[in-house]
Amino acid sequence: MYQKARPKWCMCAVILHCIHCHFVSFVVSFSYLLFFRVCHYLGLPMAPDLTNAIQMMITLKVVGVCFEVHDTWARTGELKKIEDAEKKADMQLVQKYEGVNPSVEDIFHYAFFYVGVLTGPYYKYRVYQDLIERQDKQDVNLANAMLKRIRVVALYVTLFLLTDYFFPLSFAESDTIFKDYSFLYRVWYMTPVFFTFRMRIYTGFVLSECVCIMAGLGLYPVASEPKPGKGPTKYKVLEQSIKEGKDVDYNFETVHNIDEWGSDFTPTVRAGMRCWNMTVQFWLANNVYKRTKLAKPLKEALTMFTSAFWHGVHSGYYLSMLTVPFILAVEDYYDKLIRKRLGQTGQYVYDWWMWFIKMQNFSYMGMAFLLLRIDTTLNYWKSIGFVYHGLILVMHAVAQYINNIISKAGKKVKKAKITVEMEDYKMRIMKSTESVASNGETAEVAGADPHN
Repeated sequence: MYQKARPKWCMCAVILHCIHCHFVSFVVSFSYLLFFRVCHYLGLPMAPDLTNAIQMMITLKVVGVCFEVHDTWARTGELKKIEDAEKKADMQLVQKYEGVNPSVEDIFHYAFFYVGVLTGPYYKYRVYQDLIERQDKQDVNLANAMLKRIRVVALYVTLFLLTDYFFPLSFAESDTIFKDYSFLYRVWYMTPVFFTFRMRIYTGFVLSECVCIMAGLGLYPVASEPKPGKGPTKYKVLEQSIKEGKDVDYNFETVHNIDEWGSDFTPTVRAGMRCWNMTVQFWLANNVYKRTKLAKPLKEALTMFTSAFWHGVHSGYYLSMLTVPFILAVEDYYDKLIRKRLGQTGQYVYDWWMWFIKMQNFSYMGMAFLLLRIDTTLNYWKSIGFVYHGLILVMHAVAQYINNIISKAGKKVKKAKITVEMEDYKMRIMKSTESVASNGETAEVAGADPHN
């Protein structure tokens, strides 16, 4: 078995020492992921779903570690150029707590590390390295932290079983819902189906966090402000906490993968997505969104395409996720055009209205994500008139109309202001001219010969 695996990891060694290892790893890993999913069309056995889940996480890890290596090399080059002592010290501290230099064997162990290998969460190689090497966490009660996180799972499982029983996804694919139920019922039915999906995902993500907690993975001082997937962000504080050792508060925010409250109750799709699968969101933001030099809408579209590609080859992933950039554009437009002009009460009402639209959009996209096939997805969306795609267009048209009204009003106000300023300027000129003329007449009278 080792002999069969050797060529793949020899290739890994070559990629790891390439100057563009991050880009090469991205292309090779995602190409292999595609081959892995379509190999049954070439006469090879179809990979089981469980293996697919493992391959998804390995792809993120292998690509992610190459980005970490590339960033380490980049910082090494920058350190040679920095002359300012303070800036150099800050960069050295970042290098100390973010820099990596793994061997092929290290990457193999990281990629197949049992914690998170099935359902995540994603974590950087440096987070894995800290778990193996650091010795400053012996006094933390891992069991208490795990019990505090797992206590919500029973509720999620109960709600999942209930809603899955009464509102199964299979009913959305049956002829009955199209023949015997109304348009409004089909629009509404997406909501409990998406609720069932959320309860299932919440259960899986929370349990995967609990595995990380019991292993001690992602445990960092609270004061170092760790972020999901990334780890600590305040390195001076981290270093001080490690030196002190005792009386330090820790958390597992690094492996915090789902913010259930934020996912359900933040008012916009953008905010909701940031609370969903947060460690993978970090991977996408750090390795795709921030690395591309494109306009913001194009970067968002590319990031969503990468996410869809990572999830699978089914068209439902693409129909779902490539709808997101259009929603984000409309949300940003409304925020700039309307929300920022409202008072506190107006913003409160606006946020609840946008929350309702957000949840409907999520449910609408969720049908594509769950139905997967293009025929079943389009059949369902067609039965409700592609209502939320239409809503995006209507909201954009309304925003454009409001923007035109505001722009015209602004132009009128500006024109009126200029007119007033011009009139005021003319009046001042006239007064100044009259004053000069009056002073001239006075001077002539004063200078006249009194005997004439």
